[in-house]
Amino acid sequence: MSDIQFLKSDLSLALPRLGLASLFLCLISGLILLFQYRPMGNVFQSVEEITTLIPYGWFFRQIHYGSGQVFVIIMLLHTLDHFLKKRYRTYSFYQWSLLILSLFLCFFTLFTGFILKGDKEGVFAGYILLNILREIPMIGDILSGLFIRTGESSMLLPYLYHCFFLPLLIIFLLRDHIRLWFPSDRFVFLATIGLFLYALLFGPGIDIPPEADVKDIKGPWFLLGIQNLLRLIPPLWAGLVIPGLFMGIFFIMPLLKGKVSVIIHYILVFSGTLYVAFMVAEYLRDSLFQ
Repeated sequence: MSDIQFLKSDLSLALPRLGLASLFLCLISGLILLFQYRPMGNVFQSVEEITTLIPYGWFFRQIHYGSGQVFVIIMLLHTLDHFLKKRYRTYSFYQWSLLILSLFLCFFTLFTGFILKGDKEGVFAGYILLNILREIPMIGDILSGLFIRTGESSMLLPYLYHCFFLPLLIIFLLRDHIRLWFPSDRFVFLATIGLFLYALLFGPGIDIPPEADVKDIKGPWFLLGIQNLLRLIPPLWAGLVIPGLFMGIFFIMPLLKGKVSVIIHYILVFSGTLYVAFMVAEYLRDSLFQ
């Protein structure tokens, strides 16, 4: 085995374990923050109190944020590795669906966490979600009420999803992966040291008060492409139809055979690359023209 092959093999073994170690740190820090966060009333004030008044609140908040981001990014890379190497051809539809569904739920968990900041960006993201869901014909109002509401209790449903329902569901779906890639003490130590240094060197950013007059508001990094699409096409298409079609095709990849599978594979590669380009364009637009 060449040095490059050995490095790739070693990295493919290390990344899942580092990802799960980050997940464990995310859950532990989340439990600490859970008892300090108030999902009703002035949520922004609750977050500010955690960050500035509660001892080491800023530290645990940054650990929770960093570990969640690391876990989801590693899981995204893990899924992309399977996709680009066309391993879905050897997976059953059930196995592949669990992987894609878990990845989607991980990103949705990050999104609910973004909303729970309760600042200008979080409130904006919540309203965007509410309005997109309401665009669905016939069932829009009912469906939106299952995820987010308006008023003082607007953060309650995202809070319940983020803190209880989604973590339990993700752990259940990934239970086989957790048993297979359960991290040793070495990986837990490396993840802990890395994330502790991150939290100490890069404190939480400045949250924008909900009442602040801000011209441009950014969503989470993984939704910047959709944010860009919302400027060009109707919300229903940008927020639901196109992403839903993209995810749906990913789900059925094990069922496709022959030339159809090859064509769809490259269509997805092209679509994913185009979405990244939209993300970068939105980021540069906000960075260069503020």
